[in-house]
Amino acid sequence: YKAPREFNWVIGVVLLTLTLLLSFTGYLLPWDQLSMWAVAVGTNMMGYTPVFGSQVRFVAVGTNMMGYTPVFGSQVRFVLLGGVEIGSETLLRWYVLHVLMLPFVIVIFMAIHFWRVRKDGGISGPL
Repeated sequence: YKAPREFNWVIGVVLLTLTLLLSFTGYLLPWDQLSMWAVAVGTNMMGYTPVFGSQVRFVAVGTNMMGYTPVFGSQVRFVLLGGVEIGSETLLRWYVLHVLMLPFVIVIFMAIHFWRVRKDGGISGPL
């Protein structure tokens, strides 16, 4: 994390995050009850992120005391699930993420990481 390797450290943190995403996307692939709940919790968390997700929208259908019913969801959650609920579209999307997209991005970041290690003079500096 010290000069001149700050950028390489950031690339390493991005690689760690991508590895965690790879393990999370692989968690749905057994398609059992535990993985369904994990995906439900993960996509609901993404639906509540401050920038990407919309916390709560209110629709006027008159089911609660204020005359509005809360509709939980966001476009990010819809894209991750492939619909409004977990189904076969979710399995297909997360499989493609796990097998194609995330490994492709990881290989690109690994190439940048290894190139930066060589460019910065190896793993350790001079004694």
